[in-house]
Amino acid sequence: MPVSTTTLILFFSIAVLLAFSLPLLAHARHITSRQLLQKRRYVILGAFVAAALLAPPDVLSQLSLALPLMVLYEASILSVRLVEKP
Repeated sequence: MPVSTTTLILFFSIAVLLAFSLPLLAHARHITSRQLLQKRRYVILGAFVAAALLAPPDVLSQLSLALPLMVLYEASILSVRLVEKP
């Protein structure tokens, strides 16, 4: 079943929203970079599961959907480290 462009745009918008809200949560001291690092394994699995469900059945499409999600998560870990107080 092909996924519509609207679904992909909505999915990426939600992923970007979550990635950029993580530093705000860190600033409010709700999460730490250590917690994010501990959950990294599950986020990678979730990114690939979401890519498998949303992308067409070829590997290249799934990778092109999962890799940006993982990059956004890693960038949010770095930004949370910058926000955390020493």
